[in-house]
Amino acid sequence: MIEPEGATIHKIGSAGRIKFREQQRDNLPRNVVLACGFDNCINVFGPEAWNLYCQRFAQLDRLDPDVHDLKRLLVATAQVCKIDDQGRLKIPEALLRWAGLEGESAEAQLIHLDDRYEIWEANRYNEFLTGRGQELKQIARELLRSTNSQIQEGEPTR
Repeated sequence: MIEPEGATIHKIGSAGRIKFREQQRDNLPRNVVLACGFDNCINVFGPEAWNLYCQRFAQLDRLDPDVHDLKRLLVATAQVCKIDDQGRLKIPEALLRWAGLEGESAEAQLIHLDDRYEIWEANRYNEFLTGRGQELKQIARELLRSTNSQIQEGEPTR
């Protein structure tokens, strides 16, 4: 079982660095891939997860302009970065700007998803969750109803 880490708050240093906690460092390789994510967050992938992510995009229709736009946002902004011996990661300036993490008093919220971490400006993350609160409840209801129906019908769930 993967131990939950929770969402953690981190100061962004004047050099644009974030320091991972020990458990977070243990879950990441030294070299990671940073890229823009939806809602102005920064995605942090290990190399294997990044390769799988890119493979999914490679399967999409290359002639679709929407696919091109997604790739411009989610793939073309990628940079390989290194976590140092103290668990610090220097975030490139363009990604700091994308996430609204410029300035010496910037606070980042780090969350762990299945295949990556996301780095958010802390206030923006809270506003995002608050703004989507009712919608997320409805999504959860629909997913739970669907899962319960599959269980009652004897269908395997994911």
